[in-house]
Amino acid sequence: MVMLEELAEQVEERYRRYLGTTFYFKDPDLRKLFQEALNSGHLSKGPYLEGTPVFKRGKKASELFQELLPDKADEGFLKALWGDRLLYLHQERSIQKVFGESRNVVVATGTASGKTEAFLYPILLHLYQEFRTGQLGPGVRALILYPMNALANDQRERLGAVCKRLQEAGSSFRFTFGQYIGETPEDENDSERHARDHIANRLHGELVLRKEIRENPPHILLTNYSMLEYLLIRPHDSPLFDNERAQWWTFLVIDEAHQYRGTKGIEMGMLIRRLKRRLIEGGRTGPFRCIATSATIAGGESDRSLVAKFATDLFGENFLKEDMILGETEPIPDLGRIDFSPVEYQSLQQALASGSDQELSEIACHFELTMPEGFGVSMAVGFLLQHDRRSTKLCQIITREPKEVAVLANEIFPDLSEEKRVKTLSELVGLLTKAKEPSSDAPLLSARYHFFLRSLRARITGFHHPAILYKFNWAKSW
Repeated sequence: MVMLEELAEQVEERYRRYLGTTFYFKDPDLRKLFQEALNSGHLSKGPYLEGTPVFKRGKKASELFQELLPDKADEGFLKALWGDRLLYLHQERSIQKVFGESRNVVVATGTASGKTEAFLYPILLHLYQEFRTGQLGPGVRALILYPMNALANDQRERLGAVCKRLQEAGSSFRFTFGQYIGETPEDENDSERHARDHIANRLHGELVLRKEIRENPPHILLTNYSMLEYLLIRPHDSPLFDNERAQWWTFLVIDEAHQYRGTKGIEMGMLIRRLKRRLIEGGRTGPFRCIATSATIAGGESDRSLVAKFATDLFGENFLKEDMILGETEPIPDLGRIDFSPVEYQSLQQALASGSDQELSEIACHFELTMPEGFGVSMAVGFLLQHDRRSTKLCQIITREPKEVAVLANEIFPDLSEEKRVKTLSELVGLLTKAKEPSSDAPLLSARYHFFLRSLRARITGFHHPAILYKFNWAKSW
């Protein structure tokens, strides 16, 4: 397994080689100075480790769904939507407001906080309710706008997974979705857009051709700003709105809404208004339900009114300051009273890999910990790590702010030799992400690494090397 330090070195070395071959100087002095600058050790920064805060939990998904739906949902539907899992409190509030109260919301919670479920579950509940009443025919119910196709691709895979679980769980409820972007093939003969590959990789419930999206519009449409503008002006895309299909459009979702500020925000606001006017002219009479998501649009409670005004201007619909959903975090429990060594961490790792709890019982006995009955291996490992001072300290530090790995390793493992500190820290992070929190079955830690590389311009000006700057500018003048 490649360790963190090795991986960071490999990334930097490849970037160094890229710069060295891409920007080749004929002048030998300039070439030598440039190579010295690349090898000076200031090309990268990090890696840093950042932890996701522990968000407060709410009700089980199945419990909330049963409260909101007029009739009891079938078990297959609940199973496909992970009904036994506890929702985050902000997810529960978003679902309640959007589906239960028909409100517009802004989900302004951090990265990896489950914002997708906060808007996807209300949409699926709406589709399920239409299915139960016999109204779920072809036609768009929800439009989800993404600033990048990569984000839409991720959502596409999630939707396909839900459709697959519905089938496997034996639910009679089905829904369709389609991603309409520049790469979407026109029909099965569209070799330029690799139609055969799209058809071969079709997911459960997915429409992959423009032709089939027009003939039987999907219930959930994924697209981007530019393509939506085309859809509104091209006559052959009018089946998405005509033939009484405009009446079904209900949800308008904008992901990464903070990107639509200033001029870009004005353009998006005008586009949304054109869409709504087209739908109203086509027969849409009910209110729209508008949802915006962002991890950075709000800093806290004091921003509620400003964010509500921003969303109102963006969608042209009313948002109240109470409609901004913030994430509430839980303090990390400080149960630590023992210090595991790297040997104990390795034993916990082996237990997770083998699925055997024999070593876990021995560790618990050695440190005089009483292991509750009924825990699986991952929960048992989580229980033990909650009593480890190093694990608790690590989680508390990185959920407050990102920290450089080398500095963090020295702080957590001052008793280890310098060459072992980062390696042991990397192993502990991997262990914490696999272990489960005993009361919620969620990972004990959700974390990610950040590694920064300087751009060429920043690289040259950042070192203030007179010879390089002079000779580089002189060469450009010719």
